[in-house]
Amino acid sequence: MSSPSGSIPRSDDSDDRDSSSVYSETSTLVWDHEAFDTFQSRVLDLAVTTLWPGTAVDDITVERLRGGGYNRIIGLSRAHDDGQTHYILRIPRMDSARIENEVATLRFIQQRTRIPVPEVVAFDDTDDNCIGSPYTLQKRVPGTRLLSLFPTMSHQERLKIAIELGGIYKQMLAVRSATPGIFVPSIETPPTASGFGVAPLQLADPILLGQLQAPRAIDTQLVKPYREGAPAVSVYEMLTTLFRAERERLLGRNNKDTFGTKLIDRFSRMASDLEAEGWLVNDRYTIAHWDLAPRNILVNPSGDQQAPLITGILDWDCAILGPMFMTCEPPLWIWAWSDDDEDEDERIANDDPATPEARELKKVFENTAGPDYLRYAYQPAYRLARHLVRFAIEGVHSSQGLQGAEAMLDEWAEIRKEGGQ
Repeated sequence: MSSPSGSIPRSDDSDDRDSSSVYSETSTLVWDHEAFDTFQSRVLDLAVTTLWPGTAVDDITVERLRGGGYNRIIGLSRAHDDGQTHYILRIPRMDSARIENEVATLRFIQQRTRIPVPEVVAFDDTDDNCIGSPYTLQKRVPGTRLLSLFPTMSHQERLKIAIELGGIYKQMLAVRSATPGIFVPSIETPPTASGFGVAPLQLADPILLGQLQAPRAIDTQLVKPYREGAPAVSVYEMLTTLFRAERERLLGRNNKDTFGTKLIDRFSRMASDLEAEGWLVNDRYTIAHWDLAPRNILVNPSGDQQAPLITGILDWDCAILGPMFMTCEPPLWIWAWSDDDEDEDERIANDDPATPEARELKKVFENTAGPDYLRYAYQPAYRLARHLVRFAIEGVHSSQGLQGAEAMLDEWAEIRKEGGQ
């Protein structure tokens, strides 16, 4: 669950609430956001003038919720004759955020799969509104983060989680895109039958060293309509295109940046090795969440054996259409839970679990996730290829990221040495 190039922010859509000022202070001081005490009046204006015009002010409740690394989170409730409907207002913390990408991803998943994701009710990708910021409004998914419940679940409940999550992996792996990239709304007129476009992957620009990154603006001329089918470009070509662009960018910024270009060259050689040894051959592009961890899984134990436990998969901000091996990071926590979710070591994911119960959990998950998962999950080459793709997209912007890159390259060299390469 840890990222090779740095830590990943926690879930933005948690159901956690706190009436203290600490979360307001975080948004106000760290992100230079308006304090909740005054900001809530602007959210209320947005609700009654834009989201639900004509609704009485007394029928709207605005609630402060704990936010995450990428988004400020506000709870909204709207009263009606049948009760109340609850919503989440997600406001990006960075000016460069492209919320239309996540909206397109969520709508694709809703239309093409049975994976439970938040329903997007409305969004505005401009700041020309009452709150002066882009936003998305989603229906609030019932449930609690699995991170807080899994340690106390019974074995039968854990088995159900393993089965349901395995089914989610299988559905993601069933998606077949002809091109890698990120989902965007269709730009064709009239819209394509799919209604979705795919923008090419590109390296993110760092805002601050070792902190969040801002995506570059999308060149709409490069957006292609989403189409199923065999890959139009190989995984090796995808990687070399990314590395070549980054090398040119580094040289254009500073033609003396030999350290950065040498690191990119080492990445490129590793990609060439993977291709030459057949690890990247016949791969396809499918949906990769990138952070399918317990903090991003909502569950709602109801006692009803027929009802699903998993009610929502959150935080699709960074999802991509990428190589199938990117979707197959083993959920080691299912059969080897650790209270420190950043302390997992994927290298031991295929070790024989310590107890009969843990072995059953692993087996049930694997059987449900299917043969594509088993092909890509545990081989060291695919584990390292996952890191390589992340570096190709996220870059290396911190000492921690550099250490991760060196560790990946060293391990790959050792694997090739042991194999007589």
